[in-house]
Amino acid sequence: MSGNHRAADDAPGVVGIIANPAAGKDVRRLVALASTFDNQEKVRIARRALAGLAATGVRRVYYLPDSFGIVTRAAESNRFNLDLEPIPVPCTFTASDSEQAARWLAEHGAACILTLGGDGTNRVVARGCREVPLVPIATGTNNVFPYLVDGTIAGLAAGLLATGQLDDTCLEQRPRLEVWIDGTLVDIALIDVAVSRERFLGTRAIWDPNTIDQIIVSRVIPGVIGLAAVAAALSPNPAPTGAFVELGQGSICVTVPLAPGLVTRVPIRAWSPLELGAEIILGQRPCTLALDGERELRIEHSHHVVVRLSGSGPLVLDPRLALREAARRGCFLSPFTSAV
Repeated sequence: MSGNHRAADDAPGVVGIIANPAAGKDVRRLVALASTFDNQEKVRIARRALAGLAATGVRRVYYLPDSFGIVTRAAESNRFNLDLEPIPVPCTFTASDSEQAARWLAEHGAACILTLGGDGTNRVVARGCREVPLVPIATGTNNVFPYLVDGTIAGLAAGLLATGQLDDTCLEQRPRLEVWIDGTLVDIALIDVAVSRERFLGTRAIWDPNTIDQIIVSRVIPGVIGLAAVAAALSPNPAPTGAFVELGQGSICVTVPLAPGLVTRVPIRAWSPLELGAEIILGQRPCTLALDGERELRIEHSHHVVVRLSGSGPLVLDPRLALREAARRGCFLSPFTSAV
């Protein structure tokens, strides 16, 4: 690997990789039947992604150093002929590293960012990536936002975009939920915001519907796991709009998978669809807010809290749709030459 920290924008087709060694290891492995993505498997996924990138002509990859060394282990022997560079940001081995790394990649002209993580990992990356598209590989728990796709396919898709063989027409801009406290944007969620009566952050991961008063989702997506499954059960047709759900004693219950292997009944007091730009004023005090399945914010009596459904979420490349478009464009075709 090169030891020079050159700016990403001095070479075309630069791709970033942000892999989270902590993804897929939260307490839901104890209360449900979620799989564990061990870090050795993440190394293998990253290695396959590097193979896909190299096959498309990408030559430079910037990666976030992590506590396990996922990308450095994946690139041992560097048989892919890639110029691999660590992203030069201070590493604390906390979630803030991913946000800082995404911001650095955005400032230095990266074409896209491959992520290895779950909904929480991608939420943090989305806080810093600006207009840089994400190619998210699922290695988390509920994995509503990222794709359950082989690293090879994700690497090929990212490389085709980075080298200009695909263009912005292949990208989808996702919505996001913005949390405003006392008039200041303090955080975002990509999938859902839940209002929990729990007063402390605790283990962060949230799975017990008896502690939840309200759920706001960015999109209604059938076939998902987690709190977003509640909205999907109430409105089973895919919709570009979000939804606001109030839990509690009412006329109906929904049976939903709140975590892998954990199927439970959730009582519903009321619900309604949400259009882009809609705002929900939260009244529960004190409480905690769970963002994409993890309690992140403690709300006190004095806070004025608004959750807004915004259309300015991250740009995303669906790897399988990208390869279908690449085939349509003939990206995989080349003249036949006989072996010498």
